[in-house]
Amino acid sequence: MSKRNSVGLPESVAFAPAAGQLFRYRQGMGMIPSAEWQVGMEDFALGVWATNVPEGWAGTVIDTGATVVLDTTVGYPTGALFGSDDAGEGACIYGTKFLQLTADKRFFMECRFQTKAAADTTVQFGLSSVTATTNPEDIWTTTSTDLVAFGILTGDATVTMLCDAGNSGSTAELGSIDLKDATWHTLAIYFDGTYIYGYVDGVFAIKWSQAAATTIPTGVVLAPFVGFLNGTTGTTQKGHCDYLRWVLER
Repeated sequence: MSKRNSVGLPESVAFAPAAGQLFRYRQGMGMIPSAEWQVGMEDFALGVWATNVPEGWAGTVIDTGATVVLDTTVGYPTGALFGSDDAGEGACIYGTKFLQLTADKRFFMECRFQTKAAADTTVQFGLSSVTATTNPEDIWTTTSTDLVAFGILTGDATVTMLCDAGNSGSTAELGSIDLKDATWHTLAIYFDGTYIYGYVDGVFAIKWSQAAATTIPTGVVLAPFVGFLNGTTGTTQKGHCDYLRWVLER
């Protein structure tokens, strides 16, 4: 029988259960909305999509010929399917600016996705100060004044983190884990109230090493996003995003 908290809810529902050394960022974090925790979950399955924009999202920055649609691929969970008709192009969906990293308050954002060729596509998710812009990649590059992003960049299957505050001039950092082709991976950004970490399938992959005081955007209201770009082989690549979720300590 599962352990229950003080109001009678199973502990695995109210809080993420302990899981050994895996998914440490989930442990002790609230899993349902409450006065203590702000919780969000997007699996793209509900509501009516506008053109390239899931219901409830603010908009999509999209290249000509690219698409973001409800993923109805046989054998895949319902989610968001990214694609484009040309190399180096794609799309990024973004929400309203409402999430804010705060010193001494924990936060994680988690994204489950797969791509056919991990070394030849870009997939990034996280928080950004940029929304309406010309290019999808502007949302997760230094064009954004404030951002926290994690995923892969074209040309390397190794996970990469980007983090900046006030255009400080930070640079991308490589993690320690390579993603596999055509394989579901769960990536997570974790903020412990001071430092930023990245995880792949519950395994620690990177700790942001540049100066926290000048490169981690605390006290700035940011928008959640997830984006995809084709690599050099154009239309052969697709990005499947199963879900995006976040938990923020109030």
